[in-house]
Amino acid sequence: MDIRFRSIAKNDFDFLWRLHVDSLREYVEKTWGWDDTRQRGFVVEIVRAAEGQVVVVDEKDAGVWYVVEHDCDILLSSIRLLPEFQNRGIGTRLITDLLSNTNKPVRLQVLKVNPARRLYERLGFETYDDTETHYKMINPVPLKSVSTSDRSDTRY
Repeated sequence: MDIRFRSIAKNDFDFLWRLHVDSLREYVEKTWGWDDTRQRGFVVEIVRAAEGQVVVVDEKDAGVWYVVEHDCDILLSSIRLLPEFQNRGIGTRLITDLLSNTNKPVRLQVLKVNPARRLYERLGFETYDDTETHYKMINPVPLKSVSTSDRSDTRY
């Protein structure tokens, strides 16, 4: 499986809208309710900012990936994959590659109703705080010396 990234382009709105609806609508509805106009506005801002990268799998646009590096840590701001690309190890591969290539803690937040939390826990993320709607998680230890098969059991 060939995975690469490309920059978000101005003509990516339709793809990003489909991705947003297909990957997040269920969880947004459960958490706040879905407002089509408001959600479209979020996607317009994503395209306008063009800060993330489109995940391309075997030459097909599969998702989006937003990583922000700070002085002391890295924020995995968002990882979204279309349903047809989920449960194929793509998200695991992207996150483990990120964890393996940094000496900084990686943090993220996930909606409480999103089952992706289990993936993050398997990859060594721990909940350090929560809000009414989200779990805030961190993987405090770089995984450079841990093999992929051992990562799910690694805590410190």
